[in-house]
Amino acid sequence: MFSEKLYRSSITANAADFVKIIDAATDSMERQRQYTNIPGGSITPGFAELKIPQNVVIIGDIHGDINSLFHILKNIDFERFLANSRNKLIFMGDYVDRGSQSIAVLYTICYLKQKYPHSVILMRGNHEAASEFPFSSHDLPFKFVERYGEKGKQIYNNKILPFFRLLILSTLIQSQVLIVHGGLPTRYIGGMKDIKNSIAMADKNIHNGWMEEILWNDPRQHIQNHQEWETSRRGIGRHFGINISKSWLRLTKTKMIIRGHEPCRGYKIDHDGMIVTIFSCKEAYPNFEAAYLSITASQWKSISNGRDLAHYILKVM
Repeated sequence: MFSEKLYRSSITANAADFVKIIDAATDSMERQRQYTNIPGGSITPGFAELKIPQNVVIIGDIHGDINSLFHILKNIDFERFLANSRNKLIFMGDYVDRGSQSIAVLYTICYLKQKYPHSVILMRGNHEAASEFPFSSHDLPFKFVERYGEKGKQIYNNKILPFFRLLILSTLIQSQVLIVHGGLPTRYIGGMKDIKNSIAMADKNIHNGWMEEILWNDPRQHIQNHQEWETSRRGIGRHFGINISKSWLRLTKTKMIIRGHEPCRGYKIDHDGMIVTIFSCKEAYPNFEAAYLSITASQWKSISNGRDLAHYILKVM
C-alpha cells in the first residue's frame, strides 16, 4: 500500500530527499500566496478563507507522533480524499518536538502539500515559531543535526525556518468556524478587514502581539477579577475569557472556534460550546488521548456549537 511506502520514506529519508520534498512544499505555498485563489477558497499571507468543503478533516497537535498521524491518514483513505480538491485536510500546527519522529512528520506533511496543494492547509503552531518566541522544549534543531550532521543545521536554518514562516495563522470556514492553533487575540479588532490585515502583518511585526496570541493563548472559563483576559501561566501569551470568544464569533460570523495547543482526552469544549480543542498526539502524552474531526458539508447544517460538533470527532485508537 502507498501509505506504507510513504511511512517508510518519511522515516528513512536522507538529506537530499528531505530537501527535495520541503522545497516542493515551499514552492507550492509561495505560489498560493501569489495567486490567492484555490478551489473552494482563497489564501492570503497568514490567512485561508474557505467555503464549506465537501468534506473536511481537521488534525490537531502531532508533536512527532508519526503513528497517530498515519492512523488518521489511513482512516480517511487520504489518497482518495485529497484527490478531490473540494475536500480539505487542515493541520493546526505543532508538528514537531516532544515526540520521536518530528522529521518524519515534517516530511509527510510536506509530501502531502506538494502532492495535493489545493486540498491541504498547513497552519502554524507555537512550535513552528520558536525563532520568534524561544522556549526550552524546541529540540527540532538538535534532531536535524543528530540525523544529518552539519548538513542538518543548514537544512534547519535555510529550509525549515522559511517554510515555517509560510504557514497559515488562521483559517475561516465561512459561516461555520474560525480555526487557530492557540487562541484568540485580546486586542481591539474592528472587523474582518482589520483581522486579515493584522494577520498579514504579524510575520513582519511580531511585536504587535497578534502572532503570539494566536499561537500561545488559551481559553479559560474564569478570569481573575472578572477581567476579559489575564497573563498566561505559560509565560507567553494570555488566557482569554468568554467575552473575547463572543466578540470574535460575532465579528467573523461563525459558530465556534476550533483550536489545538492543549493536551486533552482527544477533545474538549470550553466557553459554553464556543471553543473546541482538538489534540491529535498520543506518543508524548500517554496520559491523554488523540482525536481528529471529520465532517461533511451536509453535516455542518446540524451544527450550532461545539457540543454538536463533538459527534464528528473521532478518537485515534
